[in-house]
Amino acid sequence: MPDNKKKPELLVPANNLNILKYAVNYGADAVYVGGKEFNLRSIRGNFTFEELKKGVSYAHQYGVKVYFTLNSIVSDHELTGLKKYLKELRNIDIDGIILADFGTLKLVNEILPEKNVHISTQVNLNNSAAINFFKELGVKRVNIAREVSFSDLKSIIRKTDIEVEVFVHGALCISYSGRCMLSKYMTGRDSNKGKCAHSCRWKYYLMEEERPNMFFPVLQDRRGTYIYNSRDLCLLGKLKELVDAGVDAIKIEGRMKTENYVSLTTWVYRRALDWIEKDKFDKEKISYLISELDKCSHRNFTEGFMFLKDREELENNDNVGYIKKYRFVGVYHNYNEKYDGPVIKVKNQFYTGEIMDILAPGKEPRKVKIKKMVSDFDDSEKKCANPNDLIILCGLGEVDPFSLFRIKS
Repeated sequence: MPDNKKKPELLVPANNLNILKYAVNYGADAVYVGGKEFNLRSIRGNFTFEELKKGVSYAHQYGVKVYFTLNSIVSDHELTGLKKYLKELRNIDIDGIILADFGTLKLVNEILPEKNVHISTQVNLNNSAAINFFKELGVKRVNIAREVSFSDLKSIIRKTDIEVEVFVHGALCISYSGRCMLSKYMTGRDSNKGKCAHSCRWKYYLMEEERPNMFFPVLQDRRGTYIYNSRDLCLLGKLKELVDAGVDAIKIEGRMKTENYVSLTTWVYRRALDWIEKDKFDKEKISYLISELDKCSHRNFTEGFMFLKDREELENNDNVGYIKKYRFVGVYHNYNEKYDGPVIKVKNQFYTGEIMDILAPGKEPRKVKIKKMVSDFDDSEKKCANPNDLIILCGLGEVDPFSLFRIKS
């Protein structure tokens, strides 16, 4: 890596304390989390204040930062509750607050003046003048809009001296930087307050107004029509360009995702950044890491607005559905000395005779054949493992407690 370039921070999501621990162990430099209120993923999971304290303590043991997300749009009647919420954060050693609302920014500066403030992608920052405006308000970092081109990104970095963060992986949205009203119009659930119903992912039909029960499919692919559906962002192949441009942080989307997704994407981008630092990031390694990303469920990948010269890819949603080449079958529970193998908590069904792929922090994936498995409950031998079973994989020896178990579909 050139002397004048620093390695960008790898910032990854966590929806709960358990996933935060996976993120830390798989190589995150920082983790962003949310509480039970005032963030755009408040509909499920997230941290109580007590869990947040434990998460911050755990992350800081490993030198990993924790940023707290408060990026919902706040209504006037919510301000009293927001002030109380911010006061609760005074005694928690978070490393920064991610926000999108100007009123929230004012209150954070008043109530938590010592905390670093990061501006969310929801603010739609597209130019250096806007970014420098936020610097004057005391902001430390901005996440630029996904719609910014690479040439504009380089120009922004040259014209500002505030930290610039870029999304490199995860779900895209059909609206502008996530400012969407579709869910609220259709279901009453406001995506700008963390309650998105993901109406853009639904399957739609046409209905003639005088024939109310006659539905006509708009044919597009064999699974149906998803006219608002979008691809998943993946800038892995452009990561060196982003590093050379001088971005301060690369961010992975996915605060609603599982430990499998968070761990795998963190493992991939950690490895990529390390190879870039050693000047060993070539086409062969990019292809290898893309094949690893394929082991987690995802939609068709795109390089999005930043690098695409032809926007047709973003407009063409034909055959854009979930790609599931592997199934996530379990997480580590403990080690069974009698059978010399890990006990795993089963997530999805699998059978003896199948080839299992085991991913562990800092290691290459390991493939093993499942020769024998036994119930941890009564030592009975099993040919089939079902969700929520505790199953001993006999003869595999000890594995890392943060190992993930996958099988090709």
